[in-house]
Amino acid sequence: MKKFATGDMQGTVLFVDIKNSLGISGILCPKETCQFVMQVIEPLSDSIQAHSGYVCQIQGDAIMAVFGLEESDSDHTYNAIKCALDMQKILTTLNPVRINNICIPVAARIGICSGDLYACYIHVAGKNEFTVLGKTVNLASRYQKINKYYGTKILIDELVFAYIKDEIVTRKLDKVEIEGCAERVQVYEVLFSRLMCDTEEALNKTHYEKGLTYYLQGNWDDAIECFSRVAEDKASYLMIKRCKYHKALSQFSLTDDENHK
Repeated sequence: MKKFATGDMQGTVLFVDIKNSLGISGILCPKETCQFVMQVIEPLSDSIQAHSGYVCQIQGDAIMAVFGLEESDSDHTYNAIKCALDMQKILTTLNPVRINNICIPVAARIGICSGDLYACYIHVAGKNEFTVLGKTVNLASRYQKINKYYGTKILIDELVFAYIKDEIVTRKLDKVEIEGCAERVQVYEVLFSRLMCDTEEALNKTHYEKGLTYYLQGNWDDAIECFSRVAEDKASYLMIKRCKYHKALSQFSLTDDENHK
């Protein structure tokens, strides 16, 4: 195994997890599940290496990767984003995965975070395992999981957004509560490279972000109208429900105030 320097470092962590793995394992026998996982994990791992990343851990159908271990990799944040977009292309190509005449749809959720890390070797069961630790790792893992709530594929925070915004189109999604963080964290959905514009997705982004602006202003009706223009989008559906809740709450408050005059 390649030896890496240990100690404090700046890097980027990527977590990728296959969607509906429990459901997939429920229709395949253990051997078939292994075949499915290998057909998916291997090309995703190859993509990590192709973008100057290192696979730290493989946990069943999930991968933790780190970018920035090489001193020459000053673009580790951008490399991680390019890797995530490449992974989504790979999954589109693989889809569906065929195991013994069973067609399995495959998709994945990805979380990415850049920041302070501590690189080290941990002695486990007689072996030295290389890994990175720190808040950055925990945040990347949380972003990956938050995708499930919003129906998104790749989530990042403001630090990553600031680094890649000139090359990558993103959608400003929401501020989320994360355990251990004193304030809500602004998260963005990674959409596509500016070199490969998707007109429909770009229009949906415009409608959503305009709706988000109205939402933050408390302009519930205009926010609902904008979110409604985004087709087949779970995040927009969630925001519409939230707008309707706040609108009803404000109307109740006004009525209550009138009754107490």
